[in-house]
Amino acid sequence: MRSMLKTLFIIEKTNKKNIFACLIVALCIIGMVVYANSTELGNPIKEKSSESLPVKVAMNKFQIVDASEYGDGSDIYKNIVKQYYTYPKQGMALKTEQPELFIDTAIELTELRKQAFEMDNYNLVAGNLPSKIENEMDSSYYKYLKKHSLELSFGSLSFYPFLAFLFSVVGSVWFVLICIYSSNIMIEDFRHISIIKGYPIAFSKYVLAKCMTSMSIVVIFIIELIICSLPLIYFKGLGQASYPVAVFNGDVMIYPIYKYIAVSIIYMIVLAIFAILLSVILNVLLKNVYLTIFVQVILVVLPILFPGLIELIPFNPFNYVNFPSVLNGESLNLATPVALNSNAGLLYLCISIGLLMAIIKWVLSTGKLQKI
Repeated sequence: MRSMLKTLFIIEKTNKKNIFACLIVALCIIGMVVYANSTELGNPIKEKSSESLPVKVAMNKFQIVDASEYGDGSDIYKNIVKQYYTYPKQGMALKTEQPELFIDTAIELTELRKQAFEMDNYNLVAGNLPSKIENEMDSSYYKYLKKHSLELSFGSLSFYPFLAFLFSVVGSVWFVLICIYSSNIMIEDFRHISIIKGYPIAFSKYVLAKCMTSMSIVVIFIIELIICSLPLIYFKGLGQASYPVAVFNGDVMIYPIYKYIAVSIIYMIVLAIFAILLSVILNVLLKNVYLTIFVQVILVVLPILFPGLIELIPFNPFNYVNFPSVLNGESLNLATPVALNSNAGLLYLCISIGLLMAIIKWVLSTGKLQKI
């Protein structure tokens, strides 16, 4: 088994597909580092300057009337006006580097939004304002900063915050990418099954070795994400690994950045194992790369096209393949809100992996491959 693993790894590391994939990953990440550095990605001054625009659009939906406390404007209009005039305070706090003032005004803004959710005619401006879960996460984040007297970062993304941003971006498409990468994992082997059965190990062990070898390449991809981000240390420094990040895990919670990165890596590894095993089974059943990819994409897209399925089948592992959206609580913004728990998602994925392994073992032990 060990010699088979070594042989397969030597073959895979010289495979042009793997070399090309590693180069693409490296170039994409380096490109993102350059982009983050040149555009001041994460700079709160730039981000807040654009946040007031949707509020201004919302304000313009109403006829201009007296928005003072005793004026004739509606409650929702007065609330929107108060929100709009909170942004200049934040801008001043950012430009003069007064973190306490910025945090206080940010908390004030989240409270105004919270009040707006319960007002009449809120539906008129709902599309221009953050959702309830987004506002709750902002509120928890800023209250955490205030409670623990943490300094707000006024610069753009440094290394650790960039990694959190990177894993959130890559994580949203990770499962689909691994499905595409592993879509032909056993196609050639199943076409020449008589040759494979001539190997001095059981065919089931050969399949296991193939999966482990593919998984080792995936781990290299993950390591690449981190290594290729290292130049940002030179430009922006390390940053704080313990800086808070608001996430949704059944309830709004605060994770330090290192925990968010760790959860992301665990999810990526589990999803990669799930995708590779799914590719093996689909290769056996469909014997076609394109059909394998098509079925995998359909399984991912179904909960998106029919969000009611998420509530109907909450244990469906495909509800959790876009783990950044789960951690952002985006399922609460659906027509039928569903509170997905990321810890439960990992459990469902692990159970699914166990079921896939059992199915593969059954297929390999019942002679089904003789028909291929």
